[in-house]
Amino acid sequence: MKIYGAYTGIVGYELSVQAQQYSLSAIWVESGSSSELNSIKVGAGVFPTLYGDNQLRITGQWTADGYNQTGCFNSNCPGFVQVNRDKEYALGSVISPPNSIGATQKLFAIFLIIQDRHSGHWWLYVENESKFVGYWPKDLFTHLKEGASLIRFGGQTYSPPNKNIPPMGSGRFPKEKFTNSSFMARLKIIDSQRNEIDVKPEDMKPYRDTSTNCYDLEYHGYEGPLYRQAFLYGGPGGPNCSK
Repeated sequence: MKIYGAYTGIVGYELSVQAQQYSLSAIWVESGSSSELNSIKVGAGVFPTLYGDNQLRITGQWTADGYNQTGCFNSNCPGFVQVNRDKEYALGSVISPPNSIGATQKLFAIFLIIQDRHSGHWWLYVENESKFVGYWPKDLFTHLKEGASLIRFGGQTYSPPNKNIPPMGSGRFPKEKFTNSSFMARLKIIDSQRNEIDVKPEDMKPYRDTSTNCYDLEYHGYEGPLYRQAFLYGGPGGPNCSK
């Protein structure tokens, strides 16, 4: 089945992340084998080397060959076309205010990525469909020209070898539930009929690292009319994540 986009609300937090590390909560749209992977990921990231601070920011990355020779973060290479001239709606813009551990009301950073039916470009919207940011042109890609075969929602971290692994999400484990843990809610896809629909639990395949010392994931399906399809994820990271 071809998929033409995805939507989610990310409950993001500022994190203590060191230089050369990053922590990202994102949507991925993908197609192709590992060596020919076409991928766009976009969401809320803390990335000191890219931004010079630890603020939570709109962050995107793309590749057309499995991150071998093509692609980059944001607009660090030719690719993403920024259309909105409002600095609040751009790759690299600060997501403010971030959420607080223990708060009972959470603020969502809304992300929608959708392939335009006519141009074939992959458009990014934040907050709602009137807050367009820009697009990744279809000619960047081979497989993603005709829709995506896989959608991912979740967190990703990176650290150089022999360094502690940074926190993900809120830095708290999912067992601390919606008050303390990070989560992604209102999960939707754009289906083959170009309809925006809730993800189906039977299509969701939870993936976590083999070790739960650093991060974990909880997905129980429908979480009520506010969050709808949602999952909790994240953790503190640390020195023993590969064990």
